[in-house]
Amino acid sequence: MRLADYYFHDERLLLVPIEELTPGGMRPEFAGALRARCAWGDDRVALFNAAFALYWTRTAALAARARDWAPPRLRHVGLAREPLAVRPYVQLLNTSAWMLYESDFDPAVSHPEFAAFLFVHGDRMAQSGEIAGAALHTAAYWLELSDEECAAFAAAAARTQRPDAGGFQALAAALPWLRQLYHEALRPPPATSIARPIPGSSLFVPRHLEQHPPALVQAWSAVARQTITAFHAAWRKPAITAVTGFCDWLAADAPPLLVTGRGGRILWDPDTPTRLGAIRSDLRDASGAAVEDIHADLAVIARHTRAFLATLVDPEVLPAPAPNTEQTGYSYLHRERRLIAYNLHEANMERLQSPALPYARAMLGARTVHEWTHLAVDAGWVPQALQAAELVAALADELDAVVAAAPLAIRARTQPDLQTLATAGTPGTALTRILLTRMPDYQANLLACRFLDLAERETYIRHNIRTLHGLYAPAQLWRMLIRYLSEYQYLTFSAVAAPVEFFLRSTWFDADFIASGILDAERFASLTRAVARICATYRVDETRFRAVGN
Repeated sequence: MRLADYYFHDERLLLVPIEELTPGGMRPEFAGALRARCAWGDDRVALFNAAFALYWTRTAALAARARDWAPPRLRHVGLAREPLAVRPYVQLLNTSAWMLYESDFDPAVSHPEFAAFLFVHGDRMAQSGEIAGAALHTAAYWLELSDEECAAFAAAAARTQRPDAGGFQALAAALPWLRQLYHEALRPPPATSIARPIPGSSLFVPRHLEQHPPALVQAWSAVARQTITAFHAAWRKPAITAVTGFCDWLAADAPPLLVTGRGGRILWDPDTPTRLGAIRSDLRDASGAAVEDIHADLAVIARHTRAFLATLVDPEVLPAPAPNTEQTGYSYLHRERRLIAYNLHEANMERLQSPALPYARAMLGARTVHEWTHLAVDAGWVPQALQAAELVAALADELDAVVAAAPLAIRARTQPDLQTLATAGTPGTALTRILLTRMPDYQANLLACRFLDLAERETYIRHNIRTLHGLYAPAQLWRMLIRYLSEYQYLTFSAVAAPVEFFLRSTWFDADFIASGILDAERFASLTRAVARICATYRVDETRFRAVGN
């Protein structure tokens, strides 16, 4: 597979990837691929580009004036090809993708004003984790638009073929009163007015409009429920033949894995492969399409497990999993059995109700391999082959220089945490120690890439290169920096041609560290090189392996 094929990896979805996006829309070369492979016309490409440019310029302008409005960032754009092909409202690739629909960019039914707001709305859902409140909390977007721009949005909302069309139609109907709301920066309420704040925003609602915001949220809640119900109904049909074929495979192949259920209970065990009663019971009401995907998932786990273990000189000397090994995720290493486990009831995955999400199986394969390679790291099979003390000291010195040169406002904001970091020496020394605690992830990546195909590798990287903006308090900016520098190293395993641009523009790193004056391009490059030199001191111990994986 080539990287260009990765974007079309799933027939249900087109992926417009971060590396093919600019603030003005998609790059011409990628537009050419859409024309050739998906029959996109020039008018559809033009609509996408116009919408994305509107999203970028308007979001940037709002962020410059309103403290509660995040600046734009590049994310993947996943375009479902059919309305009920993909579970609605999902956050693909670990919140690093918008999930929209191909019809959103059909000039016959859509409009740049409508599609531009879809990017805004998707951003807010990703930031808040909420569906129903996003239409209200983005009200500031409408305050300075013209009547004509709002009318164009409303007309397209009336035509849209999205499965959640009713939500956007309710929003269009609400525009007259939404545009009367106040905002602390964009339209402050008059001193004489009686306006109540809308929780979680910088918006204020005049007393005579107080009944409208709850009604809009309720309308969106109802539409979201209906949309998800319609999706589940479309995939509800059980398939006895799928369950029979799956169970026959388990009994005959005895794949080296565990199938678990609620509470981590083992439903199927390769030591007793013909005992199928527990798993049949859990699959009794499952969607036929879901069972087929579960079967395909387990085949991936089995293939990777067998491939990894076959390369080991002595698999029996792998250590037992650590007692604190996570027992959740796409797949996980079972603490007691030292086998990869797959939970049919894994939270937020709906494995029994509907097909797997686009790119989920690639992530499952990557996760499975990483569980095994982390165990190899624990065994000492990816050791530090070169001394790194001088490299670590050099990185600490450079980090101390960055902290010392930071703008005064940044220093003041982070001073409490700087004092905590300095209890173990200098802040730079403490930050490099944090980096070293994350090295096992790099060591596992170094070995895992021998076993992953391009789709699995790229999916794993795109899950792990994401914004950390909301995970750290403002005072912990330096801890966020060192984690970013650690996670940037994932891109050294990627086929992305311009990793620096990919990283800076997709994570808000540019806003948090470049635009703020903490770093410039040269200093960022210097820091990433310093971390890369430390990473380069690790090597796979080839005496532990019979052959290179696939």
